[in-house]
Amino acid sequence: MKTLLLSQLLSERRQDRDPVARRGGEAISYARFAAEAAGLAAEAQASGWRRAALLAQDSYRFALGLFGLMHGGCEVVLPPNHQPGTIEAMRGGFDLVVDDARLSEVRPREDRLDPLDAENCALAFFTSGSTGMPKRILKSLAMFEREAQTLNALWGGEDGGEVFATVPHQHVYGLSFKIMAPLAAGRPFHAETPEVWETLLAGLTSNAVIVSSPAHLGRMAGLSALPADRRPSRVFSAGAPLSTEAAHEARRVLGVLPTEIFGSTETGAIATRQQESGEAPWRLLPGLGMRTDRNGRLSLLTPFVGDEWIETADLVAPVGDGFRLLGRADRVVKIEGRRVDLNAMEEALVKLPEVAAAVVIWLPGEDGRLGAAIVPSAEGRAQMARLGKFRFGRLLRAGLADKLEPASAPRLWRFVEALPSAELGKRRDRDILELFTDAQ
Repeated sequence: MKTLLLSQLLSERRQDRDPVARRGGEAISYARFAAEAAGLAAEAQASGWRRAALLAQDSYRFALGLFGLMHGGCEVVLPPNHQPGTIEAMRGGFDLVVDDARLSEVRPREDRLDPLDAENCALAFFTSGSTGMPKRILKSLAMFEREAQTLNALWGGEDGGEVFATVPHQHVYGLSFKIMAPLAAGRPFHAETPEVWETLLAGLTSNAVIVSSPAHLGRMAGLSALPADRRPSRVFSAGAPLSTEAAHEARRVLGVLPTEIFGSTETGAIATRQQESGEAPWRLLPGLGMRTDRNGRLSLLTPFVGDEWIETADLVAPVGDGFRLLGRADRVVKIEGRRVDLNAMEEALVKLPEVAAAVVIWLPGEDGRLGAAIVPSAEGRAQMARLGKFRFGRLLRAGLADKLEPASAPRLWRFVEALPSAELGKRRDRDILELFTDAQ
């Protein structure tokens, strides 16, 4: 399908009455979008803003703020969350905060908006990574423009309708799939981001697209299957690999197997898969190249970013036109002088019949112990009820005995209903560590 360049969006469609977004029962037209963006751009230019932190919860207002600020010549700063402590810590990085309240008061103008210089429109993202230390990543509108063209060439020609999302637009995945690609394709997106499935499914329209994550798709048990005339045309998931069980449960409820997206803030989307059975390999998106070093560490060449190879921390095994994800390159620790691969230990644990999910973490301290957070399977829950938590932990240690030396096995265990995760299902060490604070 033909997509519009994001840099030309409001100069080409400024009189268009088609909806760009919906809020409740209200349709918001491209003409209104262009007029309000022109008003914000004029305010930014008159006030001399250079860098603005965009903190809108409403997705339409976020898009308005994004394009209005870019047309006003501003760098758009996108904090990783809206927590007051986060914003205060970043105060030196922007001139002002543009939030829902300010955006709701924008005065529309009929000024003609010229096309944007996509390469020089800057968006600053901040990713906490596994340690929580913020890292500033600068991306251009041109990167999102090229990515949107690829995404819409792959999936935009389907009989898809409106776009719904359970994920925030503040991060690269939500911004690309909920806002940028739909804008380029002319698909209206919903301004709300429902917190629970019941709310989203109640308002779901025919042939919609749902942008979600494992953190949400893993919580569909107990929901009734949608009738055929209300099923979405496609469901996207990103942020972390989706389990096969969760993928099939989502298909039971939504009628379509989720399309998973693999990528990062630095690279954008790089690969996709659908899990019919087992751990399906990831297939590179068109136009991307990959290579691995002797340890299996992945490097990428992506037209979304530029013409230089980007080394990632992902360990992969090449498979056809893609790869199988093996883990991360930065999760090897020493326990009593022995090198222990935490990824391999987690893989060994989840192969035990008593374990549904597991994460192993190094616990700071002089003795350098390992802790394991475990989501028991149905069989595991029955065993734990019979044995008690202490003896159940001993049972799991015994299950690892043929793969690990005793000194390398976890010494502390926590049994939980679900592993803690960030908004998109990504695991962060600090969240796991909190489960073990009483042991430090």
